[in-house]
Amino acid sequence: MNKIQIVNWLITRRCNLHCDYCRIVKNYKNQPSIYPPMKHYIENEMPTEAIIEGLRRLKLHNPDCFNIIYGGEPLLRPDLHQIINYCNKNEIAYTIISNNTEKVQPLMEELFKKVKYVEGFTASIDPIIFDTNKHSRDEFRKSLAGLTKLKEYKDKIKDVVAEITVTNENLNYLLPLVRVLTDNGINSDITFVDIAKNEHYDFSDVENDDILVKKSADLRTIINTLIDGNYNVHMKNTLLPKIYDILPSELDCKLDEDYHTACIDADGSLRLCLRIKAEATPSNFNISNMLDENGNLNEYLQESIRYDKSKFCLKCNHSCYLMGELLSKGLDNSSNLIHSKIRDSKT
Repeated sequence: MNKIQIVNWLITRRCNLHCDYCRIVKNYKNQPSIYPPMKHYIENEMPTEAIIEGLRRLKLHNPDCFNIIYGGEPLLRPDLHQIINYCNKNEIAYTIISNNTEKVQPLMEELFKKVKYVEGFTASIDPIIFDTNKHSRDEFRKSLAGLTKLKEYKDKIKDVVAEITVTNENLNYLLPLVRVLTDNGINSDITFVDIAKNEHYDFSDVENDDILVKKSADLRTIINTLIDGNYNVHMKNTLLPKIYDILPSELDCKLDEDYHTACIDADGSLRLCLRIKAEATPSNFNISNMLDENGNLNEYLQESIRYDKSKFCLKCNHSCYLMGELLSKGLDNSSNLIHSKIRDSKT
């Protein structure tokens, strides 16, 4: 029986950055006709009430469902505190994924004033902080500013995480970066850069596979060092070996057989996955009809998932779908998605 284990919420496509490798915040060449103009995502984002009702139904569907609050930049939504307060009050597991740059850091401070606590916060920290000459100022600023603030957030947030995206150009900086993060009490979530394999892969704007990390003896050594050494890495014993196995971009997430990971777009439509917008799924399903009021999955959803996956999916290496599959098969525990213990002050 299908059960959603993880939900990726793209609560906005707005962002203070305009990174070359991201399609989420911009129109792009050969964009399918199903996509509305980008202003659609600013003018017609899901209202607060729709998100909260979706969270309520997901809680009924699976009390252990883990919610990943993405953007764009989610802190740009002025109602984020209402969403977080609802999650806290109803014991809904979540993390906020932010670029955590100087522009959004004041918004994080405002969030702290409006919520009792933040359960999870994940900031993009790329392995470039040791080499400022090979990367743009924006990339360096994003990583250095984010790292500095994460150190301060540890006393305010239960689960502080650095999301590290690895390419073959920055692979050599991975171990030193995770060492710095570990020494500062920050957990690392390691992913590898992925590419857009067709126009429907609208999460990534990378089309050149030269930057993909491929299996190698050197990479295997790095993976083994992270697993065996004193490094704080998310689900490293379970997840890192599986990530290695599907490199450079060969994950078959099996969503057509077992719907374990969902993704909701900024306008409330249901995506095939975080990587792919597709056609049938967003056309037929949205946040209000994917689950009924009692948390039961729409009986026709799987048909659209199968169609979209067979037509548009060329595989990927996105780790949250690996996690969803592991949880769905009972091979790991959903509590491992939260790195730190729940504080006594939760209630």
